[in-house]
Amino acid sequence: MVKRAGRILTGFLILAAMATSALAETGTPPRVVATYFHRTLRCQTCLHIESLARYDVTEVMASDMEAGQLEWRLVNFEEEENAHFEEEFGLDGPSLVITLEDGDGVFKWVRMDRVWEIYDDVEAFDAYVLGTLEEYLLAASEIVAEGLTTH
Repeated sequence: MVKRAGRILTGFLILAAMATSALAETGTPPRVVATYFHRTLRCQTCLHIESLARYDVTEVMASDMEAGQLEWRLVNFEEEENAHFEEEFGLDGPSLVITLEDGDGVFKWVRMDRVWEIYDDVEAFDAYVLGTLEEYLLAASEIVAEGLTTH
């Protein structure tokens, strides 16, 4: 457990150093974006996963959205202008992707594949999604704090 915590802390420090440089260059503070990528034709499970994820982001994390630290997006990755996301995030079907972004684009992301395994267990789903959102929001706040202390 201690080794894992050390690796996580080291990862945050490296990420903070990279993003602090980006913050200095772009002047845009990092934000967390939760994007649900879907196809044109959608099944009930896809719609259910979207609904659960949207609720977690827009309702449970509403204060982070209002503060501009968190954003919700819904993207049809089958539309021509969105096709690049398939390669960028390794999409092979509908997916929830959490990103850490600044004015220059995405610099950290995770595809939340387990949502397909736990969509029928709301408690597990919420713990998985909200835990990841909290992790990314913490990383974003550390980046901002580091950026503010170095300038």
